[in-house]
Amino acid sequence: MHVSVNGVRLYFNVEGTKLVPDGPMMREKPVLLWFTRPNGESHSFNLVPDLRRICCPTLILGGEDDPMHPIESQADIAAALPPHLVQFERFADCGHAVMPDAPESATAVIRDFINRPK
Repeated sequence: MHVSVNGVRLYFNVEGTKLVPDGPMMREKPVLLWFTRPNGESHSFNLVPDLRRICCPTLILGGEDDPMHPIESQADIAAALPPHLVQFERFADCGHAVMPDAPESATAVIRDFINRPK
């Protein structure tokens, strides 16, 4: 399911969300229900119009299984940033917090991003 908030597509899959016993809290239904409830945060903010003002290199680490900010929405954010400044990296089998889900590969991407010539 997706909703459009201030022109930004937000995708949610509350019913199909996996409960991961030892996984990040962000994958659990209670967190999703709180975030997407009527008058919840998912309906009240939109930072996308200001993203064009960013003037420094920006790395986006996107978890493909993120139930709060799905990968399609993250791609929209990356597309709203100045193209010469953004690097968007997608991580399979990762939720909202990429670092705990894929620490080695996320760290390698961050290290490469920091060390690349500017």
